[in-house]
Amino acid sequence: MAARFPALDASLCTHCGACEVACVEARYGLEGLAPTDTVVLERRRLAVRFVADVATLNVCVHCPDSPCVSVCPHDALLRYRDGRVELLESRCTGCGHCISACPYRAIRRVTELNIAVKCDGCRSEAAGPACAPACPTGALTMTGPMIDDAAARR
Repeated sequence: MAARFPALDASLCTHCGACEVACVEARYGLEGLAPTDTVVLERRRLAVRFVADVATLNVCVHCPDSPCVSVCPHDALLRYRDGRVELLESRCTGCGHCISACPYRAIRRVTELNIAVKCDGCRSEAAGPACAPACPTGALTMTGPMIDDAAARR
């Protein structure tokens, strides 16, 4: 399976929250959520924020130095040869070191699950990424190289 990651055209974003809702609904099998619902605010794997009236996207940019990977004491974050950084939730203990280390605020804690989460391009979802198709203005698109999982493994 190939992976791509979200990119935001700030000039088109209305901060409606549809992408965040779609993210949570697809990942957790929920329906009928609103952008302000606690479950959306806590479990979203990407976040759109307005800074000085400009929309910004808090999502993993797969930093070359990957500070989150180097601080994780449980090897829950892995950097693959192709540059992709993935969070293995099954190894995560919710310690929060990666959250503090991420310069893009792309990793967040899900308190009720006691784990960290980050966007993985909906790699585990058969339908693919949910966020970009949910964007009513086309502000959110999937970008980045197509990544072949088999070739990318360490």
